[in-house]
Amino acid sequence: MLIQISLRSPNGQARVQIEDDATLRELVDLIKAKTELSNVSLKYGYPLKSLDISPSLLGGSIKELKLRGETIVVASADPPPAAPTPQSAPAEPKPNPFTPKGIEPDETSLEWPERGGYVVLRVMPDDNSCMFTAFGGAIGLENPSQILRNQVADYILEHPDEYHEAILGAKPQSYTACMRQMDTWGGAIELSILSDIYNLEICSIDVKSLRIDRFGEGKSNRVIILYSGIHYDRIAFSMDLSYPVEVDVTRWATDDDAVLDKATQLARRLQGLHYYTDTTDFVIKCEVCNWIGQGTRDAAKHERETGHGRFGEMQITD
Repeated sequence: MLIQISLRSPNGQARVQIEDDATLRELVDLIKAKTELSNVSLKYGYPLKSLDISPSLLGGSIKELKLRGETIVVASADPPPAAPTPQSAPAEPKPNPFTPKGIEPDETSLEWPERGGYVVLRVMPDDNSCMFTAFGGAIGLENPSQILRNQVADYILEHPDEYHEAILGAKPQSYTACMRQMDTWGGAIELSILSDIYNLEICSIDVKSLRIDRFGEGKSNRVIILYSGIHYDRIAFSMDLSYPVEVDVTRWATDDDAVLDKATQLARRLQGLHYYTDTTDFVIKCEVCNWIGQGTRDAAKHERETGHGRFGEMQITD
């Protein structure tokens, strides 16, 4: 019987098929051919665990591994290239699109030796869709914002007894019309709905307070996002910081408390760097009508009343 296995490697994502009574050697050879890597290390499961491909085990069947529908993370087991000689000019470092401005790249990741990799911060574009992009990327959606906005809006309209004006702060038709627009912020209501739609627990770590808000408790798997006051980013696990974001691990079992601990440690580091906006007293301005208010509560109220969703923080000087 053919089984399907997903692969995540430095060269991107792929899918392979193999007979469930194939040998481990046949699987490893297939993975090497698909990923174009001659020497590999393999990990799978939640939390990630190593797949032992010692020569003495390669002749065994893969049936016992129960890999149907599994994702295998593939890393190169070759040693890193030698450092440049003194005569060689060092290469110009490439900018990291996932590094916040004013923060060094090594401050946005936390080494996790026990898991053989790093917990990393993946910074989302500041485009009023950061929450949708953070969650959508965690579940593997490309260009997720409009897809998720429409799904949330449809869900609200399909559940009128649960999502009515008293909950939404606006009539459902008005609220959903705003939510379908790309410049409208998403928040707790949308996270709760996305948790139900995708059957995932969503943990949102607040940088300022280090509080963890859980949406969809009791589900089997979770994703983790980071909230910095007026912005959402994504938490991921990378086996190597040079790997592309496409091979990140972004889902974990909900009984894996270790990953939440590591993500909170990273949030604490970012807290020390003041990677958050204090929403209790900052002054906000509507970029549509120039309305001025204080904090996200005022902004949310203004958005519900007017449909305006583009805001910026005002800098007050003496």
